[in-house]
Amino acid sequence: MALSIELVTDVAAFEGLGVAWNELVDAMECPEIFYRWEWNDVFRRHFRANDRLFVLLVREGSGQVVGLAPFCIRTTRKFGLTVEVMETIVGGVSDYGNIFVRQGAHRGRVVGAILDFLRERSAEWDVVDLWDFCTRDSTTLHLLNLAPPYPDWSVRTHVSTPVAVRDLTRSVAAENDKQTHQISNRLETLRGRGLRLLIGCDDIEAYWPTFCALHRKAWPSGPFHDAAKQAFYDELKSATGLEGRIELSVAELEGRPVAMHFGFVDAHKVYYYMPAMDRDFRRDRVGSVLLQAMIEHYGKSHRVFDFMRGLEPYKLWYTDDLDLNLRLVIYRSASLRALAYNFAGVTRRYGVELGLPKAMAQAVKSRIRKARR
Repeated sequence: MALSIELVTDVAAFEGLGVAWNELVDAMECPEIFYRWEWNDVFRRHFRANDRLFVLLVREGSGQVVGLAPFCIRTTRKFGLTVEVMETIVGGVSDYGNIFVRQGAHRGRVVGAILDFLRERSAEWDVVDLWDFCTRDSTTLHLLNLAPPYPDWSVRTHVSTPVAVRDLTRSVAAENDKQTHQISNRLETLRGRGLRLLIGCDDIEAYWPTFCALHRKAWPSGPFHDAAKQAFYDELKSATGLEGRIELSVAELEGRPVAMHFGFVDAHKVYYYMPAMDRDFRRDRVGSVLLQAMIEHYGKSHRVFDFMRGLEPYKLWYTDDLDLNLRLVIYRSASLRALAYNFAGVTRRYGVELGLPKAMAQAVKSRIRKARR
């Protein structure tokens, strides 16, 4: 059955997509909280006001939506040239992005239809820059397979970050037993000192100012030091449609919160998104204690604990299962604008692959040693 594409560029039309959008996300094999319409809508209003919507709905002959590309186009300047960059609406900020495909629909057909449409409308963009497309969803692999053969395109890709995930349904998990036992012992010690744990706290509004203050203190370069980002999260945590999907957990000691977590949760999965710890209690390992308590709590009711982007060592104390987030950049091969957009990133990566930063650091250290002699 032939597939058809509907292009949505109008804000009013986008605002009317909520029900159909979320129904498709819920019908995916690998849905993510960042795919939901509410996440995209709140982010669009806060950070995409000057960008153009370019949302693609893929329909079967029956009219059912079987795919969706949540794209927009932003205009930027590189080396004096104006570059039109197509991205996912929440690209670069959300931990996951992708083309949404209904479970049971052929991913390759849906992705192919979208790529064909982008080629037909290639005058409207210079670069398609797709961040954090996870290999967990094979839609990413279909995109990797289907995009390069287009004769007038080039595609570059690299790993943006590994992602650690714990399967909570396993009776025996691959853990760093030494570390987890130490944290369990610390948990019992702190309970003796009056530790209070609130996992999945419902009183988000009451604890929100405290969480923001704790996060600002713990992370000097974090989002809550920026008024625009603060406003975004203020709205997101209360967004209609995300009720029951916000995860807030608290560890209180000596009468005050000393570790907190703000993230997301659905029927099957917990998203470990934004932890914060009072560094005055760092030696008590209160952050690790709260994390372990969350894993134990949600292990009774959920299937997956997702540690999200980044591979900090502590995440591998609890799992050895990894996925990869990829960045895919599709661009017209003969475009000066695409060359200008890609130049800095490609040059930087080429230098890293040649080992230039390490070589330069070693040369500087060598000169310092010689100067001290």
